[in-house]
Amino acid sequence: MIKRLVIYLSLILVITVFQASTFPTKPSERLLHLHAFHTSLTEIQFNAKEKSLEISIRMFTDDLETALTKANNGQKIMIGGKNDNSDAILNKYIQQHFAIITPQKQKKTLTVLGKELEGDATWVYVEMPNNQDFKGHILYNNLMQELFDDQTNLVNFMYLSNKKTFLFNAKTKSAEIDF
Repeated sequence: MIKRLVIYLSLILVITVFQASTFPTKPSERLLHLHAFHTSLTEIQFNAKEKSLEISIRMFTDDLETALTKANNGQKIMIGGKNDNSDAILNKYIQQHFAIITPQKQKKTLTVLGKELEGDATWVYVEMPNNQDFKGHILYNNLMQELFDDQTNLVNFMYLSNKKTFLFNAKTKSAEIDF
């Protein structure tokens, strides 16, 4: 939990500095500048006792709602509150845009456990059973890249005593896991 908080706060600091240097000074321009960057942060942690991967994905809520609405043929998707209608389409969206693929080209089964709103972001919690090493597996992440050319997805993967960081963008949608 503390590692996650440190990584999250570091990302916020970088984003804040970036925003401060690019934030419009005219009030009329500010309305069009909700956030000047498109990013997600994913934490993958191996739970040796349960033999599973615990995955937390943080995305901006407004961007996620836009992606889910598009995936839902334009029918508006809302996250949070009494009008939340996102669970089924969120599950489908995560299944399509995030995966670990075996050397035999099979997607590993994952289960979306739920979501949690935190400020202007949504955390999506996913679990993936696993009882083998990851040598030769592929990590695939193209979350919201169908919407934003500048979408960047950062993944921190902790497996036993190893940690690896992956960066996905318009040019890189998958990477080999070499633990």
